Amino acid sequence: MTTPVRSPFRGACLVAAPLALALVIGGAAYADEKDDKARAQQLFVEGRKAIEAGDKATGCAKMRESMSLFAVANTLFNVAQCDEGEGKIAGALEHWERGLALIDAKDPRAKVAKDRINALSPRVPRLRIVVPPGQPVSAVVLDGTEFAPTALSAPLYVEPGTHVIVVRAEGRPDRKHELTLAEKERTEFVATPAAPGPAASSSANVVPTATASATSTGGGTPPPLPASFRRTAGFIVGGVGVAGLVAAGVTGGIIMSKSSSFDACIQRRNATPPETCEIKQEDVDTYNNLLVPNAVAWGVGIAGVGVGLVLVLTAPSSKEGEAGKASFVPVPIVVPGGGGMGLSGRF
Repeated sequence: MTTPVRSPFRGACLVAAPLALALVIGGAAYADEKDDKARAQQLFVEGRKAIEAGDKATGCAKMRESMSLFAVANTLFNVAQCDEGEGKIAGALEHWERGLALIDAKDPRAKVAKDRINALSPRVPRLRIVVPPGQPVSAVVLDGTEFAPTALSAPLYVEPGTHVIVVRAEGRPDRKHELTLAEKERTEFVATPAAPGPAASSSANVVPTATASATSTGGGTPPPLPASFRRTAGFIVGGVGVAGLVAAGVTGGIIMSKSSSFDACIQRRNATPPETCEIKQEDVDTYNNLLVPNAVAWGVGIAGVGVGLVLVLTAPSSKEGEAGKASFVPVPIVVPGGGGMGLSGRF
């Protein structure tokens, strides 16, 4: 007969798991933000060097990449200058305004930004999209960027030229329009859906006006970021982590059940008078063989869930203004001869 040796994993692995998970998530999120800042700073420096060397195409590309990681006033002002050089006056106006909002009014850069805003603002076309009350419009797509009807209260800055507008409604075909705007033009577009059925009219309902019917509040809504590969990777890694935690809960429950039965048998032997109690060798082998897999499962589970959560929560959202969400709920697991805890969740 072999007396089982108590494992240091038996209590510690179950108690330390929540704390370790919190440390993994917090540490990974902080490291991710720190890496983005450092990368953005490096790209900014490289972009300035390229621009000063006369390679504006490379320099402006690096500036825009830096802005996408971590936008500061200097980066926004440099991107605005790149936009102006490329004839993108709507983009330039938006970036000058965003940069100005990040600095103090007494900052020497403020005067330069205000001068450029005053020069560009009269030139930039404005497009106000109106969804009439009662219309079953679910979304309006402008040049590939989707807007909810509630996000279209203010005029949008658009570049001079031709723009494609698609009006969407549940159960109806998309209605597509093309609209051309010149510099300084102010136009209101009335978004109405196509008639039910396969055949839909493609005529545009456009009402040109001499002046904008509403005042711009800052250049319209920035385009939503495309769906990120990081979100898909987060689902996969998080799923592996959840499976690891479930396995750890099951094996941990069996370990604790076996250990409890061993302790009870030893107490019966030591009682007065002693009672007969047999500890089966197969139970001892099961106990010892599960210790290492249990520890490995906890490690895989904590790391997988932590990294998966970070990837999902920091991934760009597929819908404007909507952050990634994740939640987990502890679920009891009962197996023959033991039990444990698992995690059930959604991303």
